[in-house]
Amino acid sequence: MTAPVELDEAFFSIDADSGKILACNDAAAGLLGVPAAPLVGESWSRAIPLAVESASVLEHALKAGRRVMLPPLILQRTRSPDIALGGLCLPAMRDPGDAVRRLLLWRLHDENQPLVSDDLALSDVLVVLGIDQLRYDARWGAGETASLMADIRGSLLEIVRAGDTVGQPVASSILVTLRDVDIDGARDICRAILSHLHRQHTVAGSGTADVRICVGLAHREPNASALATLLAANNALLRAQSVGAQEPVLAATEDDHKRLIGAVVNHAGIFSESSIASDSGTREVGASTDPRSLSASKKVLPPVAPIEKDIEGYVVDNMEGAVDQAIFLAQLDVPVAIIGPAGTGKMYVARIIHEQSDSAGDMLVAIDCREFRSRTVAHKRIARELAQGEGKTLVFKSPHLMHAEVQLKLARQISSRTLADVSPPRYLPRLKLIALFPEKLEVLIRRGHLVAPLASAFAGYPIHVPPIKDRKQAVLRWAHKILGQEGVIRDRDMKGFTPDAEQAMLLYDWPGNISEMRQCIHDALEKTDKDWLTPVDLGLFTGINPDGAPYLPEPKPFLSVATTQESEDDSYTPSAQEALHVVLGEAVHSLLELNVVKPLGTWLEDELVLAALDRYRGDLRQAAEFLHTKPRNISRWQPKIAARESDRNGSALWQKPRRLLREWVRETSYSDESPLTRLADNLMAHVNEQGGALGSAARARIMGVSTPTYLKRCREAGDT
Repeated sequence: MTAPVELDEAFFSIDADSGKILACNDAAAGLLGVPAAPLVGESWSRAIPLAVESASVLEHALKAGRRVMLPPLILQRTRSPDIALGGLCLPAMRDPGDAVRRLLLWRLHDENQPLVSDDLALSDVLVVLGIDQLRYDARWGAGETASLMADIRGSLLEIVRAGDTVGQPVASSILVTLRDVDIDGARDICRAILSHLHRQHTVAGSGTADVRICVGLAHREPNASALATLLAANNALLRAQSVGAQEPVLAATEDDHKRLIGAVVNHAGIFSESSIASDSGTREVGASTDPRSLSASKKVLPPVAPIEKDIEGYVVDNMEGAVDQAIFLAQLDVPVAIIGPAGTGKMYVARIIHEQSDSAGDMLVAIDCREFRSRTVAHKRIARELAQGEGKTLVFKSPHLMHAEVQLKLARQISSRTLADVSPPRYLPRLKLIALFPEKLEVLIRRGHLVAPLASAFAGYPIHVPPIKDRKQAVLRWAHKILGQEGVIRDRDMKGFTPDAEQAMLLYDWPGNISEMRQCIHDALEKTDKDWLTPVDLGLFTGINPDGAPYLPEPKPFLSVATTQESEDDSYTPSAQEALHVVLGEAVHSLLELNVVKPLGTWLEDELVLAALDRYRGDLRQAAEFLHTKPRNISRWQPKIAARESDRNGSALWQKPRRLLREWVRETSYSDESPLTRLADNLMAHVNEQGGALGSAARARIMGVSTPTYLKRCREAGDT
């Protein structure tokens, strides 16, 4: 059989039974980089070096005996880069039972302009976004689709993170590269992206009314090329589109190409045997560009709820009755315990008591018990404040962190109403005593943190301040207030949050309460220069539906809700240090799963310094004392810490450790051991336990130190 010479595509005539190449043209030889003559008589599986999955697709297409438009295939050439091929398989035009097949192959891209850069990191995820279910008619066609894709790309540029890249539209698809994120994190980001796009680009009564937007995800495997990763993501997209609305966000699996084979060989349904292959051609693929670049299309503004401005003072929030209790107790001469998690506004409640008792504004004295460096310092400070407390309100912040001896002495003075170590004995002056505790008093006693006499002294009329998750009516007002404040600091006129962002904030539990919310919004503004925030900016994805529909939780029977609430009250809540220990282990695990190396030890030190400065409102001396270092060291470290900010912000696996680390710094008391040393030892224990298969040099890079320094620390810790 002779090969047609007029074709620009590579042509092969193949015997499906034996797999032998019967004929080929010069374009086929040029594609493979070998002379044409040796190809004849050779097995196609040896002559055409396809990737394993691509070879499987072609094998089934040859055996199918019908016209099959092949999905993209990967040609793996020895001396040249891998390329993607398009293809068409045709049966012989003679006897239907003839085993001869005609195969046409063509390049899908320029070899010198790869679809995706081969420097794709192992920690990156490729996302192929595609649309289908468009209504083509007299008012909608290829031109309108191209315009829609340009608009969608513009919306993507507004929502992706700094460092992520968005490619130019290709037909009805766009390639997005998500940097430094695992598959689960990429799924969350993609759900937020799809919800955002559906809200903006599905218009009732138009060609986009029923448009479906799906994405396929693929994580680069250690031995896979960037092109193979792109093909895996594309196959995942095709699978997502084939299964309909069940799950529009799908990650690549090993079985995707198997499902794809069944789809392509049976694509015409009842007409499969007699279908006529359609013309095809080479598509030009746009290069990936930076997300900060401007879209050539018109800018589509997202639906943003306007920010509520001019919220004066504290957000109007009765804190489930805590404010009313405070106003009542302000008129009584009794010590008061204010109980609630960190960041819930306990100090605000204390100020209400102070103000409602008609005391002067400057007569409120906060005694931060975390800062006592010794029992002697604590005794002297408390004795001085009690003796000089006439007309004042003394607020003891976290008194359970004081030494038991100091707690007992304070309890005796409160219960007897007399000053200690004073001769002759004197009564306490007229003052109000308030103590702020993070948990119920009985819980602190059971853990050995609080002595019973001190708990008894404050337990008469406790005020419980609920966490922000139980005050949903205040969540968005707090968020708007904080966004406005942070915008003023940066001289940015913030417009507000997208509906998805507001929904995610309402459904998130905010374990760090207001403090966490402020940090979350602060970090989001550091990552983006937009004047509105999305779930991707905030890193919150709870309750977001890819189709943009509002989240509707399933109703629960009353008894089920009551049982759940009762069990939650009795459950054990880990301390910030315990939670931090767990998430550091999870971060190391994620790092090893991704098969990448990040300097977690350096990031840990960076966040400790920043958290200490935040705790002491930028006071270098106090922050240095807390960290057991010198102020000049912090000044010397700060430029490098700032230079690494984008790396820390861009790492999905680091966001939870950074939040809990800041929470731990806020809550912990002064210690004789440096926090830098303590947490570095904690992290190193995880690295050594989980990273046993790594060499010393790799473990040292994770710790952010040189190999000799790492080995020295291991010897000091007694590890091998």
